[in-house]
Parts: sequence; C-alpha cells; structure tokens
Amino acid sequence: MGGFDEVADRLYALSPRAFTAARDEAAARARSEGDRELAARIKALRRPTLSAFAVNRLVRSRPDEVEPLADLGRALREAQAQLSGPVLRELSGQRHRVVAALTEQARRAAAEAGERLAEAQLREVEQTLRAALASEDAAAALAGGRIAAALEETSDLPAGETAPPGKPETAPAPKPKTEPKTKAKWAAALKELRGRVAQAEAALATATGEQREADRAAQRLADQVERLAGESGAAGERVDRARMALERAEGRLQAAREAERARRDEHGTARRRAAEAEEATEEARTELDRSRARLAEAERDDEG
Repeated sequence: MGGFDEVADRLYALSPRAFTAARDEAAARARSEGDRELAARIKALRRPTLSAFAVNRLVRSRPDEVEPLADLGRALREAQAQLSGPVLRELSGQRHRVVAALTEQARRAAAEAGERLAEAQLREVEQTLRAALASEDAAAALAGGRIAAALEETSDLPAGETAPPGKPETAPAPKPKTEPKTKAKWAAALKELRGRVAQAEAALATATGEQREADRAAQRLADQVERLAGESGAAGERVDRARMALERAEGRLQAAREAERARRDEHGTARRRAAEAEEATEEARTELDRSRARLAEAERDDEG
C-alpha cells in the first residue's frame, strides 16, 4: 500500500466527502499487514475542510502558478527588516493581487472536482495564501499539499502591513543610518523582488486568460453535447418507432405466410377431392355404358 507519505498524498488528493472512508480503509489495511505504527499515523490524519481541499488541489493541479507565491513570500521575509513603509505598502498591493488571482484559481480547481466554495470558504483560502506569504512554515505546509484546515497568519508578517484593531499605530523607532553598501544591497533586493512580483502577476494573468478560454471551450463543448444528446434522443425515438413498425410488418408477413400455407393446403385437398370425384364419375360412366349395353341386348333378345 506504500509508505506514509504516499498514502497521505493519495488521501489529501480526495474530496472531503471521500476522505474519511478512504483513510479508515487505509488504516485498517496497514493494521491487517501488521504495521500498527503506520496504521496509527494514518488514522490520525485529519479530514480536510473544503477550503483546505481547494488549496491542496490548487497546489497539485497548478504548481507553476503557485510557485511565484513562494518566491514572493521568501523575498518579502528577507526584505522586511530593511524596507520602508511606503515600499511595503506597494508590495502589499501586489500581494493582494496575487492572492486574489490564486484564490480564483483555487475556486476553479475545486469546481473541477465538483466542489463549490462559498464566500466564507473563499476567505479561508485567501487567509491560507496570506499565511504562506508571511511564514516559511506555512509556505512549506501549503507546498506539501496536505493541509487539513485554513492556515493562520503569524506575527512574522512584514511590519506595517496590518495593525491590530483598536490599537493606535506607534511611531517606528529611529533606525541607524544605513551604510551605502547596505543601501545598495537592499536596493538590488528590492529590484529583484519587484521583478519576481511582476513575473508572478504576468504568469497569473496568462493562466487566468487560459482558464477563461478553457471555460469558454468547455461551455461550447457542453452546448454541443447537449445538442447532440437532443439529436440522439430524437434519433432514438425514430429508431424505436421504426423498430415497432418493423415488428408489426414482420407480424403481418408471418400471418400472410401462414394464411398462404393454409390456402395451399386447402387447394391441395380440393384438387385431391376433384381427382377422386373425376375418377368416381368415370367409373359411373363406364358402369352406365355397361348397363345400357346389357339393356339393349336384353331388348333384342325379347324381340326375337
């Protein structure tokens, strides 16, 4: 049945509705094979929520589109201690666009598996994607494709992007002057980060366009299938009517053949009877001729 990782990957590729039964079956199989430790680990796997399933499916079905998210998160975490508030706000806007695009891709990925995400579940998907941007651990969990629930954003988000409700923002402490080399270093890092974000946005835009075209093509095919189904149904009705007409015609043909055989039999009987009557008539004529001859002879004898 494979090792734990193989079993877990297979289970977390299933929809939440199918997960529990498949997990229990895998655990029972491991137990029957004598591997109680593996059975216990499998049994401990949590059933994924619908939003977690959507993210897992996104990671599995669209890895090239998710990879820029990991690059962006790494770059943000590397640069957060050095970047100023205005730059972080600029990157935050780009982050929101990336998260929104991937959330839409996750919705589509779930729909392909027959699952529909409600607004609350879409918000959980967004939360999980933001958590992957903010935390290396969350990014690793997302990349594994085995999350069971929405990931939480941790405190290592880039500073200045969010503030707790009801608490005034405090002025940042004065930073020591940065050496020219350090400034150049972080300017280069910022430039690289912006390039990665631009690449991610371009990749997502391309993927979104391809997805729209695929949706249109799928709709066209669905329309064609529906039309063909209608034509097939009409053709089936015509075939059924033709089959019934053929059966009726075959019935009439069989009856006509049986009537023909009966008439042939009657004709044969009539012919035999006619032959017998003709034979009897001939015998009667012969007997009449003999009788007439005897009568004539008797009459001659009587005259003489």
